[in-house]
Amino acid sequence: MARWQPSRADVIAEYAREVLEVHPRGRILVGLDGIEDPDGAAPSGRERFAADLAAAFEAEGVPAIAVPMGAFAAEPRATDPERFFDEDRFRAEVLAPYRADRPVRGFEPGDRAVLVASGPFLHFPPYSGMWHTSAWLQVPREVAAARDAERLPGVDPAPWAALVDLAFRRLDARKSANASFDLTDPVHPRRRFEDAC
Repeated sequence: MARWQPSRADVIAEYAREVLEVHPRGRILVGLDGIEDPDGAAPSGRERFAADLAAAFEAEGVPAIAVPMGAFAAEPRATDPERFFDEDRFRAEVLAPYRADRPVRGFEPGDRAVLVASGPFLHFPPYSGMWHTSAWLQVPREVAAARDAERLPGVDPAPWAALVDLAFRRLDARKSANASFDLTDPVHPRRRFEDAC
């Protein structure tokens, strides 16, 4: 017998309402972290979740933008999670204008807005202190690897897997995040509660 599961839209809309309730004023920064490789022309599950979350904030009447961190990947590709992104570029092109009420990639934030950044390693310094709230988007390693292989045909997965292994040895992002979602089934993401209660 099939079991009822909330829809993707319902799960994401509920999270958007929760974030707005906890942060009732001003501009909010949300970080979405997860292990899928940020490269490739097609968005990862994390980036699709970010776009849907931004749309859910908009549906609640709060202007929002999703910013994939893959656009700020350091060149050449870093082998350390803490240096994976070009922090200076992200601060100059996104964070500083957003905080100063200036346009970010054509988006006019105004007094009340949400910026949803999505990428791997967002719970590592220097990014860990940037977010008003954050979420860990869980996908089993084998599922993430299969999705990456489909999105990134011909790309050797070994360097990415080694970087993810290093990240997990240093930090359990699930414990750093304010919320956690299981995206194994992208149509029916599930909210997970990682605390010990």
